Amino acid sequence: MICCPYCFCDLHHEETLLHYIYKDSALCGACRKQLHRIMQTACVQGLEILMLYEYNEFFQSMIFQYKEARDIALKHVFFFDDIKRIQRRYKNYAIVLLPSSKEKMMERGFLPVKEMLKGCKLEMVEPFYKASNHKQSLQSMEKRKEIKHVIKRNDDVALPKKPLLIIDDVCTSGSSLLHAYQLLQPHAYAIRAIVLSAHPYFLEQCQEHQWMKNDLRHRERVKL
Repeated sequence: MICCPYCFCDLHHEETLLHYIYKDSALCGACRKQLHRIMQTACVQGLEILMLYEYNEFFQSMIFQYKEARDIALKHVFFFDDIKRIQRRYKNYAIVLLPSSKEKMMERGFLPVKEMLKGCKLEMVEPFYKASNHKQSLQSMEKRKEIKHVIKRNDDVALPKKPLLIIDDVCTSGSSLLHAYQLLQPHAYAIRAIVLSAHPYFLEQCQEHQWMKNDLRHRERVKL
């Protein structure tokens, strides 16, 4: 029996017929049903951000198990449904990863998003570093804006001469993404972003400020 890497039930538990036929499931049907797939795009301060899932309690528990409990076996499940689509849609792009602190890297032994994207064939660059062990999820919304004092550009890392795709796992306020975008701004090519999950707070802000791309033709263009 093949087990779900998160709940350890049979991988075909509550499986849909489509996933069963194509055998393209990373999680069992019961776990997948608890994920809220949204596939929405927002344009925030000139940065186009594609959001794959809404951050809910189940996603929170899964990402905690992966990152803080260091359950590296979960690395394939997060982008499983999107890796090939990302490679196809962004085939001329290079992926930009956001940094973890040195302390977190030593504690975990891996960079979470880099491991999640291990099967992706796109070029990856790591042009940033953290100046301190600052954990965004523990900060107030006001404190999150101070990320500019934490994430710094490493001038020794050259950016490839192609469009850039910033990828992060969780977007709560958008501060980290937007700061990274600003640091990359001198880049002469297009810059876009994908976040694995968007916190309800960020989604509310997108709706309130009319950042959400609701035009159906645009959504069709950016669809993975």
